[in-house]
Order: sequence, then C-alpha cells, then structure tokens
Amino acid sequence: MSSRSVRVSRPVRGLFLAGGAVVLACAPVAFAGPDCRSLPPSIALPAELDESSGLTFGLRESDVLWTHNDDGSRLFAIDVRGSVLAAFNIRPRLQDWEDIAAGSCLESESCLYLADTGDNGERRADGDIRLIRITEPTVEEDGGTIEGQVFPMRLPQGARDVEAVFVLPGERLHLITKGRTHAITVYRYPPPLRADTVELEEVQRLSLGAAGLGDQVTGASSSSDGRRVAVRTYQSLEFFDVVADTLARVEGGVVNLRTLRESQGEAVAIGPDGLVVLSSEGGPFGGAPGMNVLRCGI
Repeated sequence: MSSRSVRVSRPVRGLFLAGGAVVLACAPVAFAGPDCRSLPPSIALPAELDESSGLTFGLRESDVLWTHNDDGSRLFAIDVRGSVLAAFNIRPRLQDWEDIAAGSCLESESCLYLADTGDNGERRADGDIRLIRITEPTVEEDGGTIEGQVFPMRLPQGARDVEAVFVLPGERLHLITKGRTHAITVYRYPPPLRADTVELEEVQRLSLGAAGLGDQVTGASSSSDGRRVAVRTYQSLEFFDVVADTLARVEGGVVNLRTLRESQGEAVAIGPDGLVVLSSEGGPFGGAPGMNVLRCGI
C-alpha cells in the first residue's frame, strides 16, 4: 500500500453545515488547474434532479450524460445543457446511490456501474454496500425499467462512507471513501465481478487522516482510456495519472472550484476532448441544483 496526500486549496471561508448539506460562501479566487477554463454560464438542473449525486458520460452516445439523485432508483439521461432526454427505473431499489461510472463490459458492450455505497452514519453491515451493473440503455428506450446485476461488497476496515466510483478498462472497479472520519482511501474490487460478497482491497490513502468538510471526496471519474482520473471534493478537483492501478498526482493538477459557487458540489464526469462536467445538489437555503462545464488540458 502506498500513501499520497491530496493537495487541496485552503479551507473555504464561511463553510456551513445544515441538515447534512454544505453551503459554500465564496470569496473571489483564481480558477487554476491544468489549463481548465469554465464554459459559462452555470446551468440550472430541473427540479427532478435536485440531488444530482453522480454523473458520467455514456459510451454508446458520447453526447449523453447519465445522472441520478442519491435518494431513489431513477436513472436520467441528460445533455450538456442539463435537459432531461430520458429516464429509467432501476431494480432492485438502491438504498443510498452516490455515484455512477461507465465502462466496456460483456464482450465490449457498454455498461453503467451504480454505486449503492453511501453511509453517512457509517453503519451499513458487511455486504450491505453493493455495486449494481446494468447494460447502458439508449435515449430511445425512454421510460423503461432496467433489471440490474447486484455485486455485494464489504470494506476490510469496517463501514465507511463511500461517495466516489471509477472504472478502468477491463472492469477494474475502484471506490474512494469520503474521508469523513478516516483517511480518504482508494479501494479496488478484485476481479472478476461476482454475485457473492467480496472484500475490497485497499490500494492507497490520499490523506493522512480524516478530511475537513470542504476536502471530503464527493465524486470521481476516469477518462475513457483509463489513463486519467479526476477526484472532486466540495471545493476542489484534482487530476491523477493512473500508474499500475494507483493514482499518481499530476503536476499542477488541482482546480479550485470555489469560484463556481456550487450549492453542494457532488459529481464529476470526464468527457471527450478535455470536457469536464460537474453537478451540484440544491442547497438547504434555496440554492438550486446546477451543472458547470469546464474545458481542461488533460
């Protein structure tokens, strides 16, 4: 196991916690990062996506993003303008759906991987966190119900809150803990995916201990070729190179997200040609759910 600390920006000024949600009171700061530029304006998401918790670009249709709320089992297809293109019901019902990833599977067919891994109180029993895999639908199939394959998991150190998933080529599934009460930790699912409860393997730690609220991990995404991974917190985004299934820091790879004034930044998706999309839940004091699009030199 190797240990690397995530470099993040200084603590947010005016960071408040209310009802389990985060509000960022922003001061003007430089945007920074690997030549990342915001493509304004910020996009308001529809009310039906007020808790957009996960986000990924599809593989079947590269201009389609998949997202979901953390409550419920409904999958949404949206475009880069935030418009809903299609919606699907997922079975079995997810308990606390925190992130989503896309990858090639089943003889090169595209699949979506749904991380039912949220655990704010860190009380979920062994095997109670799980991955659900579905074949990626098309927008034309709008309105259907999709049956998923369930893969139960357990964490070697006991219950942790996990809000980020990324999948590398070959169905190499990785999960990242939030860092609420313990070090931010990357885990790997030892392949292949299977129906019995599997203990995840610790790969590395990205912090020395529990993270401050603004630096807790809320989402992750990998590039389609599996060479680059983005990990986001409430206030920053960091890019990593993938080296032998571990995350290696990219020089100048930290992006300060405070200037975006997200209500509660939750998800990230790496798309083609350096496109990076971020989504935010609605805040407890009237903040609307939103989406921001960046163009980065990655």
